[in-house]
Amino acid sequence: MNVKYSKYTGDLEEFIPNRSYVLSQNAYLYNVKFPDYLSLVGNLAVSTEDNKYALIIWPSFIGDNQYGIQITDENKQTYSIMIKRDLSVIDDVHEEIIDNNKEQVETLFKKAQDMWGEI
Repeated sequence: MNVKYSKYTGDLEEFIPNRSYVLSQNAYLYNVKFPDYLSLVGNLAVSTEDNKYALIIWPSFIGDNQYGIQITDENKQTYSIMIKRDLSVIDDVHEEIIDNNKEQVETLFKKAQDMWGEI
């Protein structure tokens, strides 16, 4: 499985040997986490340097990718929200949070695309 995730490491620096790769670039942090032992699931992540916004991508090699957003509001409350690629929410309870942060979420998707291509 590591071979499939290796294509995402590009210019990232090895953080944990054969498990995690990172890069800090232009106020954004990028991460590739290989699947754990006996697992098929790893992830890609891009976040703002202040960790207020983060996009997590679980690439699927046999189906649809999954996407999650973490948003920390002004009260330091962090929301972890599953979304679709079109930015629609899985659970309508979180629709307003995504709508209020749509520009930042779109920027994270753009940064991920610039780093890894269309995922």
